[in-house]
Amino acid sequence: MRRALLLLVVVVAVIAAVLARDSSPALAHSCSDYPNQAAAQRAADTRDADGDGIYCEDLPCPCSAAWHAQHDGGGGGGAPTRRRTPAPARLGRSVTLAPVTRRGGCHVRGPLPDPRCTPGARFSRVTRAQVCRSGYARAVRDVSVATKDAVYGAYGIRRHFDGADGEVDHLVSLELGGSNSRANLFPEAALPRPGSHEKDRLENELHAEVCAGRLGLRRAQLLIARNWVKAYRDRF
Repeated sequence: MRRALLLLVVVVAVIAAVLARDSSPALAHSCSDYPNQAAAQRAADTRDADGDGIYCEDLPCPCSAAWHAQHDGGGGGGAPTRRRTPAPARLGRSVTLAPVTRRGGCHVRGPLPDPRCTPGARFSRVTRAQVCRSGYARAVRDVSVATKDAVYGAYGIRRHFDGADGEVDHLVSLELGGSNSRANLFPEAALPRPGSHEKDRLENELHAEVCAGRLGLRRAQLLIARNWVKAYRDRF
């Protein structure tokens, strides 16, 4: 009798623990919460925009073992292969979405960049097929520390963001065909909201809409460049 009672108590405790775990809300994070792709991959609690099981592909390496296994030939016993960066001729030149009329004395407008300094820019020949290919954004990312310093300087910002509190961001995100031109870069704070983390969420949503055929690539570029806050509020 005592053994049966003890077993019943154990079963009830296990069921209660499972219910408590399932009823607690999951803590979702954005890619900007992590320093690199490896950390995001270990946590596995961000949005996997293209459904390939690889989280935060825009973040820099060091990458996780799972990423290397899929993209670098890891796990197969052979030498890792380098990912191919799309040929410049296939992406075309950087095209600004409006004229750049200032290179200094720039001022953010809350979460929005100064349109005189950062009107947004895109690769002229980039296609939906390219941006929807896994690993595209990582392959084309090319923003040097010197360029970031120049962007901070143009906006008169001395204290650099660390990723958690903000970042130098692409106005038109790479995953939407944006280029690495200074005309497409601005310092973006995380607070007040909506800030850099919310813009990450919008970028993932627009990318999903483009790749599902619900939104044209050029239209997505204009939406995020003209007023990304409005586009965010329209969706969330």
